[in-house]
Amino acid sequence: MGKEKRKVDLTVYLAKEECAEPSNVVKADKVEREISLSGGQLYIAGSHSYPPRWAAFFEGSVDSDDFGRNQSTGALLVVQASNRLLLFCFGQGRHLARTECIQPNFGLRVAINLLDPKSIRSLDKSLLESQPKQAREQSGEAVGLDFFGIDIESDLLRAITGRPKSDEFGKRLSGGDPVKLSINISLNEVTDLATKLLQAYSSEAYKNGPFAWIDHIGQVKDKSLREELDSKLIESLNQKNFDRVWLCAPKIVEWERVAGFKYSSGNNAIQYPDTRINECLQEIATNKISLELLKRRKIQAVDEEDAPIFEDTVYRFIYAEIELEGKAYILNAGTWYSVNSDYVQRIQQYYENIMREKQYEHNLPEYNDESEEKYNRRVVESDTQNFALMDRNLISLPDAASPVEPCDIYRREKELIHVKKYGGSAVLSHLFHQGLVSGELLKRELEFRKALNQGLPEHLKINGIENQPGHNEYTIVYTIISEQEQGLNLPFFSKISIKHAVNRLEAFGHKVRIAKIPVAEMKKQTKKYPSA
Repeated sequence: MGKEKRKVDLTVYLAKEECAEPSNVVKADKVEREISLSGGQLYIAGSHSYPPRWAAFFEGSVDSDDFGRNQSTGALLVVQASNRLLLFCFGQGRHLARTECIQPNFGLRVAINLLDPKSIRSLDKSLLESQPKQAREQSGEAVGLDFFGIDIESDLLRAITGRPKSDEFGKRLSGGDPVKLSINISLNEVTDLATKLLQAYSSEAYKNGPFAWIDHIGQVKDKSLREELDSKLIESLNQKNFDRVWLCAPKIVEWERVAGFKYSSGNNAIQYPDTRINECLQEIATNKISLELLKRRKIQAVDEEDAPIFEDTVYRFIYAEIELEGKAYILNAGTWYSVNSDYVQRIQQYYENIMREKQYEHNLPEYNDESEEKYNRRVVESDTQNFALMDRNLISLPDAASPVEPCDIYRREKELIHVKKYGGSAVLSHLFHQGLVSGELLKRELEFRKALNQGLPEHLKINGIENQPGHNEYTIVYTIISEQEQGLNLPFFSKISIKHAVNRLEAFGHKVRIAKIPVAEMKKQTKKYPSA
């Protein structure tokens, strides 16, 4: 019995190490029957029938029983291999397992070790930003990983499908949290399969191939780990240890509209010129800070009329870098990420090199203005012989999805200056992307160069604009308005973004420079109190 091989579609999860007993893994109240088998413990869900959901559309005209009834059945086979439990799901069996016991990314790790990297059919990825963009890319035929245009600096691989290197795992295998495969197998062979899948999960062979980058960054899915990280964050805040914790807007902000920020929506709320962690905590906490407080209290951006522009929780405004048991973690826009320590060091070293070697040679005025727009105008008006205002001077091209802003300020020596107030990863990524798009079009699109030149005053017109730019002929300047006293410390994901932008722009033949624009001391101290 159980020796006959059948073609079976399998979905297999791995239980966390702390869920060591089948009884720890299964939702007892969902189980109708339990059967002990030689290969493991089988749990069968209670079956029930119900009319199809769409039957409600005909309510009052047709009896739902006329459409027949759907049947819901499921089973979960719990198999032990090397002191770990693997969960084989059949039908709706996945719903018998406790979610908190599921090992995240088990299937993904199995897949990158078992798949032929030249025979990939689809992958799911997300772009590392404050609001991660989800994407699924597919190919009509098996292709190499490079076909999908993975950016190893900014893409997070979530799932992948392809052909295994060995036929013993079938002709197609998918991996995300579970591993999915379709193979000829008998019940007696399930334990052997579980052992092989666990070995694939534990293998580090992928580190010697095209998937080596996958460990750079990952979203923390483990609820208990997230709770531990939150606890560590709260501990740091209560100890007033703000060295690696600060506030920044979790979304792209129209800074020209923002007059300030409030930590309370009450009539007596003080308006601050920027978000600062110490001022925020003084406003919202009379005693100890708690996670519940951070997720309940909100920060509000307001305009010059004191009208709200947007608001979000204090927790989502917090950017934090935390070490726990020798590993690095980052809180960005309300989401925790784990980051490989070696990768952190490489990115940090690259960033330090950029800041040391690519400092802008010219000094720009301090920021003492109500908005970026007013600052840009003041800079240009202070020296119209060398500067031209390009802010909001959008260029439309036939092949471009949307109009492109070439820069905020143009300087005589073919310098395109982009200006942005310091903010979270989303804000700064927008800055770096803006400069990258402009730099790429400058290199390859004559119509873009003509439109840029047309927007310049006569004495700053560029000669030979019809010629493709030569090497180091143009300079892309990123300037960031910041209150930071020492240097310019960016969120980790922004360091990744600037690395990507600098590499691409230099590949196009442009020079790249970085500048920090300090905020005037009086501007830092300005607070707006409610009128009596």
